[in-house]
Order: sequence, then structure tokens, then C-alpha cells
Amino acid sequence: MSDPKHQRRKEARPEEIITAALAEFGEKGFAGASMGSIATRAGIARPTVYLYYPDKSALFDAAIQDRLGGMLARAQDILTVDAPFPALLERVLRNYYDRIVGTDAAVLIRVLIAEGGRFPAMAAFLRDNMLHSIETVLGQLVAKGIARGEVRAEAQTMDLKVIMAPAVFSVVYGLIFGNLAPLDKERYIRSHLDLMLRGLTP
Repeated sequence: MSDPKHQRRKEARPEEIITAALAEFGEKGFAGASMGSIATRAGIARPTVYLYYPDKSALFDAAIQDRLGGMLARAQDILTVDAPFPALLERVLRNYYDRIVGTDAAVLIRVLIAEGGRFPAMAAFLRDNMLHSIETVLGQLVAKGIARGEVRAEAQTMDLKVIMAPAVFSVVYGLIFGNLAPLDKERYIRSHLDLMLRGLTP
């Protein structure tokens, strides 16, 4: 009789497949990963993966939607709160650090940096489905601050990607130096917040 612990399950939730895919992409990169290996990691039969995702690219796109989309949805929720601009900015930034930095979502950034040139559709998907929405949220955040008199009016003409740039850099830093010289995450977040507040507020 076979050991039940080693039997593949007949089904898996999409979340489990995405988690397995990120582990596979993290170890082998996008080009080196295979749907069969992802299925093995998820403990399911290979055809089951195709019930959810027609190919590897669709699975990668789904991972972007799940991980980055989840972060974005939470940021949108934060903006519905009636709070001073510094508090909202901190919550938005911490949402990114909590959900992306040091998590399996960082694999997405690693793959895009390393292989985006070979697979431009991946970068295009991120640009078309995430970046615009992220900039929209940042624009809404700044607009709320301006309306409350807590942010310089000139900020509305800025390229608001700079607000998130230090957070994105922290992911890159972790990928390169994480095992050699780990960031003091809390100190880094406080430094990021201080830098942004000094640049945005009157």
C-alpha cells in the first residue's frame, strides 16, 4: 500500500499552485521552471495545473495579480480611512514592506529583472495591470494630503513613482545582499518615511 503522505491530491486551490510556482521560479527562474515541476511542488497531477492556467506565462501573470494585486487592494482600502497624511503614507508604505519585502512576492521582481528582456510580455503585463493602478493610488494619497493642507501643492506635478522607489530598492538590495548584510527593516522603513515626509510636506 502506498504511503498516503506521498500521494498526490486530486485538486489544489489556485493559491497553492501560485505558491508552488513562486518557489519554482525562485529556484529555477522563469525559463527553467516547468508546469510539471510546479505541479509536483503543489502535490497535484500535472493536468490539474492546466485546469487553472493554460501555460506558464498565465501562471506568472496570476502570481502578479495575486501578490501585487493583494498589496494594491489593501492600499486602496487604507485610503478610505480618514486619517492625517503622515499616518496614511506610513500605512501604505508598510503595506508594501509587509506584503512584498522578504516574502515570496520578491521572486516576481527577481524574475522580471533577470528575464524580463527575454520575456517582454511579463513586463508588459505588470505595466498594464499594476503600475498604472499603483500610481493612481499614490496620486489619490497625495491629493488627499493636498486637500488637507498637509502636502505641498507642487507634489501633484511630481512623478509619484519616487514615493515607492526606496521600497522597491529594498527588494533589490535583499536579493543581492540579503545573506551578507541584511537590512534593518524597521530602521529602513522609518528612514524611507522620514525622507518622503520631508519632501512632500510644507
